[in-house]
Amino acid sequence: MDINFELYKIFYFTAINLSFTKASEQLYVTQSSVSQSIKQLETKLDTKLFIRYKKKISLTEEGQILLTHVSQAYQHLKAAERKIENYSLGEITIGASDTLCKYFLLPYFKKFHKKYPQIKINIINQPSRKTLQMIGEGLMDFGIVAISKDTTYDNIKLIKLQDYEEVCVVGEELHEKIGDKITLQELSGHPIITLRQNTNTRKYMDHFFKENGFVLEPEFEMVSVDLILEMVKADLGIGFAMDDTLKNQNDLYPVKLTPKLPTRQISFAISENLPLSNTAKDFMDHMLNNEPKKN
Repeated sequence: MDINFELYKIFYFTAINLSFTKASEQLYVTQSSVSQSIKQLETKLDTKLFIRYKKKISLTEEGQILLTHVSQAYQHLKAAERKIENYSLGEITIGASDTLCKYFLLPYFKKFHKKYPQIKINIINQPSRKTLQMIGEGLMDFGIVAISKDTTYDNIKLIKLQDYEEVCVVGEELHEKIGDKITLQELSGHPIITLRQNTNTRKYMDHFFKENGFVLEPEFEMVSVDLILEMVKADLGIGFAMDDTLKNQNDLYPVKLTPKLPTRQISFAISENLPLSNTAKDFMDHMLNNEPKKN
């Protein structure tokens, strides 16, 4: 179908504003031009995209469907523009969770910034599942994600950085009661503190409990590992955290869980469909070939 892409652009701004007037202001064209373009697009698609009232408009069902696809295409194009603009300036956008930024990436950022102070690093803090989604949509150069071993994702290439373990951890009072060992059955009798359900870690925990004949029913669901550790220190329950997060932590006691939690891994996540800028490749090479000193 031979449709000028400019028509889709005009449709996009009209649809997100639900206003011919606001679309014309943002596109620096007349309101009449916007209205005529929408009519032209409706004619070419042979469908009605907007319901027109006296003082407002709304999307038809077909308009909603078109907006979903046009919006994704528009975001891809804007992401490509940003990559081209930043190609010579030296700028990268990385996705990672708060936990991975704080306990894994900071030493790399420090060493890389010292070597390349002119390169700007943008960090989007999201759970690993959201990071993977945004990589697929072309909204970041790459991500650092925590995943279960042998996990695969459509159109995402994973490069392993290191293995790590999720550790069962308790506060001082609970440690005195249960000691250094606990079975999964015994664990289920205590308040459990976990991350919320929109994370890979929670999905991993749910699967582990189910595989061993139990249902994970946490007493508290937190938005970050740091909050989990603070709740554990206050003896409000038993938590789980990446082994590296327990270094230099006071009033936290690792407990050996039977059966043992499966080992997980930290990996690069890269789109298989979108090319990496030279700056992004430089940062990846830096991480793969350097082991920064831990604090």
